[in-house]
Amino acid sequence: MSKNLSVRIPPWLPEGEARRIIESILARLGGRVDVNEIRRMLGISPEELTEDIETYSVEELRSKEKGRIA
Repeated sequence: MSKNLSVRIPPWLPEGEARRIIESILARLGGRVDVNEIRRMLGISPEELTEDIETYSVEELRSKEKGRIA
């Protein structure tokens, strides 16, 4: 979700300089964007982010691991 920020620029600071300073501050944030915002921009629903995985019994996993490290 986007947020708005209001900034008062002192009369002695040119608007272009203020814009440059604000853009510099935003760039220092490292371009961090919330993953939900990216999903919204790309039109990806949470349901599309699931995948089927195989499940095993605990005993079967133990047996496979014992065989792997033996």
